[in-house]
Amino acid sequence: MNARIAFRTNWSPFPALIAAVVVFAVSVVLPLAASADKVQTTGKPGSPGATTTIDGKELPAPPPKFGGVIKPNAADSTPWWAPRIVPPKDAPNVLLIMTDDSGFGVPSTFGGVIPTPTLDRVANEGLRYNNIHSTALCSPSRAALITGRNHHSVGFGVISEQSTGFPGYNSIIPEDKATIGRILKDNGYATSWFGKDHNTPAFAASQAGPFDKWPTGLGFEYFYGFVGGDANQWQPNLFRNTTQIYPFKGDPEWNLITGMADDAIEHINRLNQVDPNKPFFVKYAPGATHAPHHPTREWVEKISAMKLFNDGYEKLRERIFENQKRLGVIPADAQLEPWPKDVLKPWDELTDTERKLFIRQVEIFAAYAAYTDHEIGGFIQDIDDMGKLDNTIFIYINGDNGTIAEGGLLGSPNEVAYFNGVTKMPAETQMKWYDVWGTEETYNHMSAHWAWAFDTPFTWFKQNASRLGGIRQNMAISWPARIKDKGGLREQFMHLIDVTPTILEVAGIQAPEYVDGIKQAPIEGTSFAYTFDEENAEAPSRHKTQYFEMMGQYALYHEGWLLATKVNRAPWEAFGTPNPDPLNNQVLQLYNLNEDFTQSNDIAVKHPDKVKELKALFVEEAKKFQVFPMDASVAERLGQPRPNITAGRSE
Repeated sequence: MNARIAFRTNWSPFPALIAAVVVFAVSVVLPLAASADKVQTTGKPGSPGATTTIDGKELPAPPPKFGGVIKPNAADSTPWWAPRIVPPKDAPNVLLIMTDDSGFGVPSTFGGVIPTPTLDRVANEGLRYNNIHSTALCSPSRAALITGRNHHSVGFGVISEQSTGFPGYNSIIPEDKATIGRILKDNGYATSWFGKDHNTPAFAASQAGPFDKWPTGLGFEYFYGFVGGDANQWQPNLFRNTTQIYPFKGDPEWNLITGMADDAIEHINRLNQVDPNKPFFVKYAPGATHAPHHPTREWVEKISAMKLFNDGYEKLRERIFENQKRLGVIPADAQLEPWPKDVLKPWDELTDTERKLFIRQVEIFAAYAAYTDHEIGGFIQDIDDMGKLDNTIFIYINGDNGTIAEGGLLGSPNEVAYFNGVTKMPAETQMKWYDVWGTEETYNHMSAHWAWAFDTPFTWFKQNASRLGGIRQNMAISWPARIKDKGGLREQFMHLIDVTPTILEVAGIQAPEYVDGIKQAPIEGTSFAYTFDEENAEAPSRHKTQYFEMMGQYALYHEGWLLATKVNRAPWEAFGTPNPDPLNNQVLQLYNLNEDFTQSNDIAVKHPDKVKELKALFVEEAKKFQVFPMDASVAERLGQPRPNITAGRSE
């Protein structure tokens, strides 16, 4: 039995036990990679084996002047080879993992009941982060992650399918904001992207291209995944680079969660065989736990046997909250708001049929989450087996936004129904799919009640940019050669735009001034590499100010204060009349997050001047980062005119 199969077979529902038996390599503490300011060379200049780092100011690096001798005859001439470009000495491998639509209270690592032993492993061998933020929606968060810029700055104010003809919303990452993939590739890294690509414009996501905004055009040399917001995990719209592939044909048990893990392992092993000294950067973005929730039968049986949800979502929420306090990932004095009876029906008011259906929905969701974490674990184990664990930095981000609630108040056997305004299919009708829920016969979604519980200790959901339930994520980072405060907690304020500058700092690579001759806009995030050192465990956050905006709901963080609009639309309410003046037609709330971790105590009435000050600051940030014009519409935007391959054609 090989290590990969053994890892899959020997699963345990007790993540603490898994973490306890994991053994890592021991090494001395290494500094961050050498600075890009000092060019490092190896080998005899002009020889085929010579290498060099670059200052990285201009990408690709200008070709060096020929250093040999040219005479009329080759016998009298001296050949000379340009040195191969390599990253700085000790630059780490990077595995950047981001799951989908997973709130703060989903993983066991942060108090959830769903076993995530791989996230536990990374956290126990590194650091937990409980104060990193997303944008509240898929495409925007992912654009921020790979560029180090705010989502509106790179054209992703909303998902690509909702794009409109304004710079902050056109779904086109501009040429003056190169991705982390492009920067690392031109500095000598092997770059790859597995899983979800939601940063290609919808109007470029066909076999006609153009392909410059596909992963392979954005600096990722290898791509294996799907283009769009979600995919059928049993029979996905799957691509290798830009060619469609069908590995599931003839194999009814095939699933993309395992398929992408296998392909990633194969790819990294090939790289290791050919050039074991070349560092790799992998963006690993599974479709889980975005709908449809498609785990294998094996994982459904494992989770169902644990009976995690039989006492309902209110009890689940209380249990998660207690776990979070016990683990110390939230303050001991954190408050849990009452269950929102005016929005979500209490468990004891459901019919027996609804309870049965809802338990089935959430068990499939939980199986999907646990299955995904397990397959990620197989990939990490393979890196360990290659002997590359020690100098690999693992960045495992739980979710690109809060838990998804677009299944509405009853869930659905078909997520696409939401986009057609069908959000209240009766439980009795949905029971027709009970036995096949999560299989290829459904495109399933769970009730929003569970999503509220999975965003514990916060409130609201994905899409709600003014509530921590929509924007607060958690994360674990390990780097055995560098991070020695094993199991430590970091609480500094951070945002996804901070990940790219952090990777550049640890790799010893500077952000370029020019790419393809185009002057680059500044990186907007702030490196958090300083938090890796134990002496900085309680250092003040270096990220001081951050705006949030999504479909007319907005917030502004500034040095512990949070100005937030009161939620005026639930995520499943996509077809109503939009707010005509989202900047001003709002109820503004104010929170002191230094004292109110869960955003539970609105103090706007007590501090009117602070409200005024922070709104003015939001407007400044909105102007700076292309947030205007604000638009509160949701479904209406799906039908807006945009470039497409059928424009102007009649056949």
